[in-house]
Amino acid sequence: MPFSHTKIVGPAGRYGARYGMGLRRKVAAIEVKQKGKHRCPSCRSLVRLERLAFGIWRCPKCGFTFAGGAWTPQTIMGRALAPEELKEVEAQKAKWKEAVK
Repeated sequence: MPFSHTKIVGPAGRYGARYGMGLRRKVAAIEVKQKGKHRCPSCRSLVRLERLAFGIWRCPKCGFTFAGGAWTPQTIMGRALAPEELKEVEAQKAKWKEAVK
């Protein structure tokens, strides 16, 4: 088996010994999330979405084009909340309002 330069840093191994280990780890973490499988907001299929430009994504299955995050299709602030999560958020808001009074 040939020697692998990317065993520890994964896709950031293409940078070799440049830029420092910390930055290469961050790049590897971002790229693994970016190129992984995500759920399409239109057809709900779990596929590798195509990144067309900064924040523009397309589903290869249904062709749906949408705006998302720069490195991931859905951001934490932009994702849709499940009904249970929405109830939790509303309950937390009510607690904050009572605490202010």
